[in-house]
Amino acid sequence: MKKKVFYILILAILSSCNDVINNQPEAVLPIPSQEQIDWQKLETYAFIHFGLNTYNDLEWGYGNTPASTFNPVNLDCEQWVATLKQCGMKGVILTAKHHDGFCLWQTETTDYSIANSPYKNGKGDMVKELSDACKKYGLKFGLYLSPWDRNNSEYGREDYIETYHKQIDELTKNYGDLFEFWFDGANGGNGYYGGADETRSIDARKYYDYERARDTILKRHPNAMIFGGTCQTIRWVGNEQGWAGDTDWCMINPELSDNTKHLNHGSENGTHWIPAEVDVSIRPGWFYHKREDHQVKSVAQLTDIYYRSVGHNANLLLNFPINLDGKIPALDSLRATEWHEVIVNDFKDNILKNAEVRFDNERGRKFKAENVIDDDWNTYWATDDGYNFGTISFSFDKPVKMNRVVLQEYIPLGQRVKDFYMEGELNGKWFKINPFDTLSTIGYKRIVRFNTVELDKLIIYFEESRGPLCINNIEAYCAPILLTEPKISRNYDNIVTIESSDNEADIYYTTDGSNPDENSLLYDKAFVFNKKGIIKAITYDPISKKKSDVTVKELDLPKEYYQTSSSNKIFDGNTNSMVYLDIDEPIVITFKEEQNISGFRYTPNQMRDASRHIVDYEFYVDDVLIKKSSFGNIKNNPIEQVVKFKNINGKEVKFVPKSNTDKAKNCGIAEFSVITD
Repeated sequence: MKKKVFYILILAILSSCNDVINNQPEAVLPIPSQEQIDWQKLETYAFIHFGLNTYNDLEWGYGNTPASTFNPVNLDCEQWVATLKQCGMKGVILTAKHHDGFCLWQTETTDYSIANSPYKNGKGDMVKELSDACKKYGLKFGLYLSPWDRNNSEYGREDYIETYHKQIDELTKNYGDLFEFWFDGANGGNGYYGGADETRSIDARKYYDYERARDTILKRHPNAMIFGGTCQTIRWVGNEQGWAGDTDWCMINPELSDNTKHLNHGSENGTHWIPAEVDVSIRPGWFYHKREDHQVKSVAQLTDIYYRSVGHNANLLLNFPINLDGKIPALDSLRATEWHEVIVNDFKDNILKNAEVRFDNERGRKFKAENVIDDDWNTYWATDDGYNFGTISFSFDKPVKMNRVVLQEYIPLGQRVKDFYMEGELNGKWFKINPFDTLSTIGYKRIVRFNTVELDKLIIYFEESRGPLCINNIEAYCAPILLTEPKISRNYDNIVTIESSDNEADIYYTTDGSNPDENSLLYDKAFVFNKKGIIKAITYDPISKKKSDVTVKELDLPKEYYQTSSSNKIFDGNTNSMVYLDIDEPIVITFKEEQNISGFRYTPNQMRDASRHIVDYEFYVDDVLIKKSSFGNIKNNPIEQVVKFKNINGKEVKFVPKSNTDKAKNCGIAEFSVITD
């Protein structure tokens, strides 16, 4: 009798479980694999760029410098990993081979490797050293292997493919577990190619046999994500500036993988689940350059990048260039550590933890609204079938202040939310609190930032979804004030404007090159500055007495000193205004008096989705060719290019574009100026 009762009880429990399981919302396709879910939960991890380029002061080496150039004397992989762990990174991806073809491991495929460098008398193995350090400190390990090889004489031919796949075989076989394998999108072009010094073109989708590479990688590392190629499981976000779209679907259509807007935002109707990864460097360049020591991104910039990557449903891959000593520079380490502390403090105290939760629709006890604040990622609140909308509210015993809301969908069942907005209530009065009328996607994680508000009730309206709502986490915070450095610009009429995103902060500035503080000039309106000089500015919070990092703007000679036939737009201080020059059409600047010329600045269009950036150029002083070179990697990193050379006296300069990133007939230019001493 007891046995019969026991079986009846078991059957009842199983029946109840089946009811709950069968009652869950149907998946909205496509959905992620478990490996993709685990990858997205990492959120932040690091890139390491180090190699011959470091010692040749290049971004893209041609493969024509000797392996003996690579000679770090104080290299310390454990310093890298300990630093990265302290910065909150969950893993590290090493550039085992960049476009120059130099290999950082003991490879049998080429002599162009660490084996022929002075490092450890040719016995060193950077891949092993970093892999071992990751194991010691508990970080995941990944590898970047450039498909393009500007050193290999067989590149573009069949023999190189076998070499490349042998390199993949070596790297996937000998260095432990890999969480990600990176195929860069830069493929084909000019190079050394064993002394040929020529340009070679390939069809990247067919030439490398990425399907074979995928099979090799996943056979040994079934949990690894693949970036790039034709078998990607995660996608490039379409820029190297640190942001994913405000709308960011995890789904894309692979045939549109060359469309920047598609990569930025994904597609609601995408056929494949391929979430975005944001890759950006802590410095302007990917490799270390001493000239960029003053250009390490500020804490405010890094924080904004976090909110526009992880906060926009994408993972953040933050690059750390290794310096000539073989270490992460002290300033980079300090800046990243301070940034991590800001992020931790921003999400320290969840205001919703003890709130009263209400809803307008729910289904079954497994799907109650309280699931969104229970700290269990695998529980969620869901609406009934057919209800692709709904509201959820949080009430507090007394008014609270907040400026951040975190939302997450239960992505094992697909990404759903298309539109939502938020309102607050204080003393019976309702008001919108999000910065836009309507917000769009959520996905794995969406973080909404807004000015601090006080409220005693928060309500979130989910207006449209691809299926019943399936929300597994909502949090709210009141993050401490973080001041952002101001932006300084001067237009063609010499009017200087200083702008800041901190509406309640004061701006102080100097025009004599000294560092500003709260006793400096208070900025309240634009002013005239019609000479060469340096303007510095800060934002300052009079309540907390905190100040931002200093913004430095070096202004070259203004219009009073020269004449030009070029459009005023390239001297107006607006990096979003654009002028197009035909190939070989020069910018000519004639000074009224002879000047001591020492360089120039070129800024490509800074608007999103900009194109036709100048790559190859010539620079003349009084019709004498002074510089003939190119801007490496400007397509993916279109920042201000500063070129300096030995001083030369002259009265007229010509800057001549010779090619651009899109092989078009004309080139784009936003700003240009001549550096004089």
